[in-house]
Amino acid sequence: MSMKEIIRLTSMQNPQVKLWRALREHKGREEQHLFIAEGDHLTGEALNAHAAQTLLIADEALDRFPQHITAAQEQGISVYALPGHVFTSLCDTKTPQGVCAVCHLPDMDREIPEKPLKVAALDGVQDPGNVGTVLRTLDAAGFDALLINDRTADPYGPKALRASMGAVFRIPVYRCDLPGTLAGMVKEYDLYAGLLDGSTPFFERQRSKPGVCVIIGNEGAGISKEVASVPGLQKVRLPMEGGAESLNASVAGAIMIYDIVRCGK
Repeated sequence: MSMKEIIRLTSMQNPQVKLWRALREHKGREEQHLFIAEGDHLTGEALNAHAAQTLLIADEALDRFPQHITAAQEQGISVYALPGHVFTSLCDTKTPQGVCAVCHLPDMDREIPEKPLKVAALDGVQDPGNVGTVLRTLDAAGFDALLINDRTADPYGPKALRASMGAVFRIPVYRCDLPGTLAGMVKEYDLYAGLLDGSTPFFERQRSKPGVCVIIGNEGAGISKEVASVPGLQKVRLPMEGGAESLNASVAGAIMIYDIVRCGK
């Protein structure tokens, strides 16, 4: 792409720059149906997934990312060059890499597919790093989707995106009323809720249905009473032989997800 085809914006007061800056906050992402994927790796993932709407590059980084500029050109995506201070104002990281992609925000409130899947559900997980790590684990394990409620951290926020390492472009996220949704899934899904006082050791769980859902609770409070009371849900615990009272939410989720993969069920 020639330099002439790159659009230059130089002012912090430019209306388009102000709109992009608003994407740092959840409200801005919801209003514009967009989010920003920062850095070389996530920008590449966004372009590979054809999820990018716009490519933004800092002036001093124009020579460093020819592959992203070419990919954007081939997809008919506009490329903007911004002065360093303007570019940095759009980013969450303290030392931005000089490239990011403005991406379409999927409709998280859309209908969940009816066919039985392998999924995880997050019940009020508030650390965006945990949300992104669960997405990354689901992607690696070959699971199909992530369910969240409105008390769970935004999977399209900058910290969750970084932790997901691009998995957010491959694992669909559905936001729903978890107790009602899980209650409607119980005929086709084995539902496993990880609780410290769960009655069944996870490795002795019963598996009988075509779909499976691993439910991970809030970092402090655990699974909500509303979710724990869903009829047919299996309350499970991970064995802890040492002195630790609990596991990190994303670590506990990863152990359960991968044991389902290991057992093939």
